[in-house]
Amino acid sequence: MTTAETDWPRVSVVVLNMDGKRHLGPCFQSLMEMDYPADQLEVILVDNGSRDRSVRYVQQEFPQVRIIQNERNEGFAGPNNQGAAAATGEYVAFLNNDMRVHPHWLRELVAAMRSAPDVAIVGGKILTWDGDAVDFGIGSINFYGMGFQPPDASPPPDQHAEVLFACGGSMLVRRQIFLEVGGFDPDYFAYFEDVDLGWRLWLLGYRVLYAPRSLTYHRGHGTSSRMTTAQVGVLYERNALYSIIKNYDEDHLQRVLPAALLLLVRRALIFGRVDKRTFRMPRSDSSGPPPFQAGQSWMKDFAPQHDDPLYRRWLSFAEEYGVWSAIKASIHVVLLWGYRLVGQLLRSQTLLMQRHAVSHLVAADDVVDSMPSLMDKRALVQAQRKRSDAEILPLFRTPFHPHPPYEEYAAVQSMLSRIYGIDEMFAGSAQSS
Repeated sequence: MTTAETDWPRVSVVVLNMDGKRHLGPCFQSLMEMDYPADQLEVILVDNGSRDRSVRYVQQEFPQVRIIQNERNEGFAGPNNQGAAAATGEYVAFLNNDMRVHPHWLRELVAAMRSAPDVAIVGGKILTWDGDAVDFGIGSINFYGMGFQPPDASPPPDQHAEVLFACGGSMLVRRQIFLEVGGFDPDYFAYFEDVDLGWRLWLLGYRVLYAPRSLTYHRGHGTSSRMTTAQVGVLYERNALYSIIKNYDEDHLQRVLPAALLLLVRRALIFGRVDKRTFRMPRSDSSGPPPFQAGQSWMKDFAPQHDDPLYRRWLSFAEEYGVWSAIKASIHVVLLWGYRLVGQLLRSQTLLMQRHAVSHLVAADDVVDSMPSLMDKRALVQAQRKRSDAEILPLFRTPFHPHPPYEEYAAVQSMLSRIYGIDEMFAGSAQSS
């Protein structure tokens, strides 16, 4: 680095926390030991209603840290916006609480940011805690908005690369631009808000860079571990739809949205392990009893007949053991028969599904509820658009990466891509998977 110590800009590092006291020591200690001028560094903790004495711990061990306290869990997007609004730095860095940083982490981010005035975001490389593997490098998304960390996506170690988005867990932004565009969309709560922010900034004429020499070490997925699979599923599905509705141009949205919704339904059936054959009408040539029809007098089949062998057997049982014993035996038989009948009716009218499968439908319904405000946001983004989709789609990198990565699902995705012309959108611009 040739930049004079006095020339480094003021940076505010925002760390979001919820009951993460066990992570905060290594995180803040690594920030204090960075190779960055201390008088140009501000560290802010935004706490989401922790109950594990996180705030008191930071007050005692790191008194130089500014603290913003929320009474409850406000998610990822909104609290980070809070931190950026309260920050005093020219740049704001967002850092996950379960990370520690390399001494040069911030210097590398700042150097990449200052490489060009149109760079609005820079993301760093996230390694596993022991540094043996890449946890997140260059991200990609598929055409229906799902974000991924594809293998073999990192450029040579010393090269900056243009990316659609940077991971929100290790990211530097120009504070003024971040606030002007509305920051992270708070409606996302958590997940893919960084995808939306990067995509939106590209549309507005800015660029996002990846700085592979800016290193952090990630301990684990703290946010996901506090949520059920179904809760995470709602956020993934809903937020991906939010992103594509807001950011595609009109022509491409008309192609993508129908396919995205159809694929959402297919994912729900896959994760719910639904056997669609149980919903079909029996074929006329199939074996077995005919289907039940409304108005059918089905109880007549169970009425006793004098020539019925079961009726004669009951009479014989009554003569031998007495009528009362026969009645009690009959009650047991009727109860057993009723239990079996109810079970059969429940099996035919009730479907047991994992909550994760239903989360797809909840996500779609959330989008329905959000449509008025979502369309307002879309109108604002599109009105300020400075780049065409053709310039941005190559940054998706893996637009046809299937989620889930099952062969039969991928075949359906490919079929819908052909029907709606989505493959033409990305022709020659990116990898196919």
